[in-house]
Amino acid sequence: MDKIKIKISDFNIINDLPLWGNYRPSKFPNRHLYFRDISNPKSKSKRPFKITLMLCYDDVKDKFTISFNGSIRKWYFGGNTRRNLSKNQLTECINLLSAAIEIKEQDLRNAKITQLETGITLLLSSEFKKIINCFIKHRNFSREMNETTLYFKGKKTKEGFDSNYKYKIYEKYLEINKNDKSFYDNPIKMNVHKKFIFFRFEIVIKKVSGVVFYKEKARTFGDLLNNWTEINIELINRFQSINFADLISKAKNTDVSKIGKRDSAKYLQFKAIDKNGFIEEFEKFEIHNTSTNRSTKAKAFIKNYELFLEKKKDFKDELYFLFKKKIDSLI
Repeated sequence: MDKIKIKISDFNIINDLPLWGNYRPSKFPNRHLYFRDISNPKSKSKRPFKITLMLCYDDVKDKFTISFNGSIRKWYFGGNTRRNLSKNQLTECINLLSAAIEIKEQDLRNAKITQLETGITLLLSSEFKKIINCFIKHRNFSREMNETTLYFKGKKTKEGFDSNYKYKIYEKYLEINKNDKSFYDNPIKMNVHKKFIFFRFEIVIKKVSGVVFYKEKARTFGDLLNNWTEINIELINRFQSINFADLISKAKNTDVSKIGKRDSAKYLQFKAIDKNGFIEEFEKFEIHNTSTNRSTKAKAFIKNYELFLEKKKDFKDELYFLFKKKIDSLI
């Protein structure tokens, strides 16, 4: 679990007069907003991460609600962390949050989750440096590269709103150091950057109620704990549903004179990719891919390309193995 947005409508205050400050006027005349920043004193982090709570009082409905939007993973471990929350750690996190918010733990477990980010970070060796480029396609989602971050985004709604969820793949170490202007001049950090890649995969769910699986399995904090295994298995399944092409391995020496008629077209395709780039040629292929089974054709395109690679390592299988191994350690 990472970022999460929750709304708590039914709760009991532990203390009679919890401290709420920073009053802000609301655009609705009958509502009154108060804010508090809370940190986790047990994180033992040099850079504690704060979550901002909002208390809203509606004087027409005579009702209080508490909400917050932030990374509970960073709140628990501290800012700029690459660690992943286990089920036991999430349980402790909920306990600590309820104490910090000053409401009963069960009330927090019943809090409604409206937005959610679930993901995982893997520490990989330098030979995986170009691994992010290997993720080619996911169904009818658009593939967008923004600096060092790769997105797969669903089609927008008829009203022009973004789809309810998207996938995000990026290098966590670069994200952690994005505000460090001396990053590339720091020999220690550059040594880490050259030796490893902090691979991060996330599912960003904009509207939990709009994605059937998460609506059923992650409606509340309690649901997250009760369905922890299923939610993590879903993370694996969605990760593996993205088409992967080996764009790391080098081309093998191929004797053109020994290529049969069946493979000659595949080799011409490979040479075009080698010249123009995989993404460029794949996009051309997709334009003309009017088959009733587009997914099968796309997989065949990737397979035909990899036929001419010197595959000393199966990067796809090893990545999937490490991904599942990390998930298993968190269940």
